[in-house]
Order: sequence, then structure tokens, then C-alpha cells
Amino acid sequence: MKTLWQLLEMLNLTSLRACAGALLLAAGVGAQAASPLELMQSALVDWVAASNGVAPGQVTVAPLDSRVAVQPCAGGFSFEYPFVSRESVRVRCMKPNWQLFVKVGFTTPVGNTLAPNTATAAAAAAKPASAVASTGQVVVAAVNLQAGQVLHPEHLKLEKLEVEKISKAHYIDLAGLEGQELVRAVRAGDAIRTSDLRQATLIRRGEQVVMTIGTPQTFQISVTAEALQDGKMGEQIRLRNPESGRTLTGSVTGKGQARGV
Repeated sequence: MKTLWQLLEMLNLTSLRACAGALLLAAGVGAQAASPLELMQSALVDWVAASNGVAPGQVTVAPLDSRVAVQPCAGGFSFEYPFVSRESVRVRCMKPNWQLFVKVGFTTPVGNTLAPNTATAAAAAAKPASAVASTGQVVVAAVNLQAGQVLHPEHLKLEKLEVEKISKAHYIDLAGLEGQELVRAVRAGDAIRTSDLRQATLIRRGEQVVMTIGTPQTFQISVTAEALQDGKMGEQIRLRNPESGRTLTGSVTGKGQARGV
């Protein structure tokens, strides 16, 4: 016959086992509760913080559109800044293959008691030197330019600008800007923006056009033809040879110039 102490010990052991089982079950439920969205946001915050030299607590993530459902990602997430501005991050999943864009930002941690200028200096010191002094290049006017003026290489130059101030509206390369037309006046030193330019009409109907046929490596000739329609850079237009009366096709290469196609 079991003594009173033996019965109490058996009851205590049973209670301990029950408590341990409940704790393990609660832990399992908590682990399963992390949704694909929460896993993605957690990894995103860590990546943004590491990329900018700040604490994860300073990173904010904007809510996604309610119509966007984050799918589970078996292959792991990858992140990148697709634009010059660091306000958006592209999130990629390779398995299965999907991507989405997430808005991110930064905030001062709650409880920061530093004076404003001291806090700014401390934040700058905490960032890598490359992040503090990071600059890029944008296209600016080399001289004062008037509305309606067609751009030539001597009108433009590249100047340095802090990366944080560069937006999608800036041009960062001179290539492709020659032959564009300004829609407003721009002062020397001012940045050229995408809204400032439009394709210029370089050839107008009835004008005389110098049309080049062939290549310098083989055989090349130039003839004068009459434009039968307006044309912008790169457009194909019809021209007429005044001597033979034949209709030709040329690609606009500059003001009053075309190349046979």
C-alpha cells in the first residue's frame, strides 16, 4: 500500500509533466504563428538596417496594399534598392518566383534624449563614411538655355549631387540628350529634368535634307533630297530625290540630316 508521501510525489510529477507539455505546445503554436508577411518584414528590416548602418528599431515599413498577399518563400528573400532614392525596396523570392516593392523609412528611436544637433552628429558618426558623403552625378546646363532650344553636347555637363537628393526626374547620363528640345528656359548650373525636354522636330516637310547612303568602311555618298514629312531623331521619313523623282526612306540623324535605310 502506497504511503501518503508517495501519492503526493506522483501527483507532483504528473503536474510537472502537464505543465511542460503545455509550454511546448504554446511554443509550437507561437512558432507556427509567423506568417509569410511577418517573415518577409523581419528579414527586410534587418537588411535595411545593415545597409544603412542603423539599428533595426529605426527602420519603418509601410503597410502593403490590402490586395497584396505575400506568398511563402521556400528559397529565402533577397532585397535591393531599384531606384536612386532609398524609399523603396524590391523584395524577390526565387522559389516560387515572385517580387514586390515595399516602402521603407527611418525614425528616431523612442526615448532618445540627445539634443537635436548632438543627435545629428551621433547619427552621422554611426553611419559609414561612404553613406555620409555618398554623391552621384546629374546632368546640368553648362550655359543659359532658352525654351525651344535644341540641345548640343556643349550645352550640357555633369555635376556632383548628394545621392539622397537625386530622383528619377534627373538625368545621370549625357547619352541620348543631344537633339532634344527644351520646353522651358534653364539657367547655367541648374539640373536638367525629364519634364524639361521633348523630342525636337529636326526635319520639316519641304526642307532640303542631306541624306547619306552607305558606310565609310565600304562606299559612302551624300545626296540632297526634299523631306516629304516632318521627322524627329531616329524616326524614318520619306524623302524625294529631285533629280530622279524617286522616293527614298531615311532615318533622321540630326538637324537637316538623314541616313538611308
